[in-house]
Amino acid sequence: MNPIRIDDLDDPRLAPYRALKATNLTRGRTEFIVEGRRLVERLLASRHPTLSILALERELPRMAALLDGKEGVASYMAEPELVSRLVGFPFHQGVLGHGRRARDPGLGEILSRPGRLGLVVCPRLSNPENLGAIARTADVFGLDAIVVGPSCPDPFSRRVLRVSMGAVLNLPVVEREDLTAVALELHETGRVELWGAVAQAGALAFDREPAPERFALIMGEEDRGLEPAWLELCQRLVTIPMRPGASSLNVAVAAGVLIERLTRSWR
Repeated sequence: MNPIRIDDLDDPRLAPYRALKATNLTRGRTEFIVEGRRLVERLLASRHPTLSILALERELPRMAALLDGKEGVASYMAEPELVSRLVGFPFHQGVLGHGRRARDPGLGEILSRPGRLGLVVCPRLSNPENLGAIARTADVFGLDAIVVGPSCPDPFSRRVLRVSMGAVLNLPVVEREDLTAVALELHETGRVELWGAVAQAGALAFDREPAPERFALIMGEEDRGLEPAWLELCQRLVTIPMRPGASSLNVAVAAGVLIERLTRSWR
């Protein structure tokens, strides 16, 4: 590793790292940025190609070991003040990585896998932190993919990557426009049982229902829940019993409780 020292804020090689507070500019783009040593390590170990890293001098020894044998990864170093001005906020993480999205397996490829299968489907989420937390939980418990709709945050946005601790670099993410068609494909083609998570009277207590071998957990928007069309598509509507008068759980916390239950037999 022979890092190139950069002292000019306008150096074109720094363009991918500029103004990172514009977090949603990753939507529709093939490239993305990760922040911090752990996420750079996970990027380098993932299926997504690493194009370059930008590091403060203190991180260079660690980065040298990680980049050993990694051909084609450009490495740059710069002073902390320059990096903070570049990204648009005080930067203390020490290192940034610039990656390119690899092709995730399509839904058909995922559904063709024999045996047990677990998915999370998020038709609509507004909060990137919730999507990041759900992705991290899904990865920890060994789910096969997460499916998101166009009203969800970009899975490769800065905040989702940070909160998920890079889980989206490992867990396949399927982005689809028509999630109603996805639901039919899951159930009719993939033999997947759809469990809708709700907070309403008459729903089944989640911990009393036998977990199916192949499932998709459908999580709704935190303030509105699942839309009526999704309620009709699900084979089971399940809820987490709570004490009388308690407010509903955060959607990411609820997803964690349900995913742990659905995958318990896997362990």
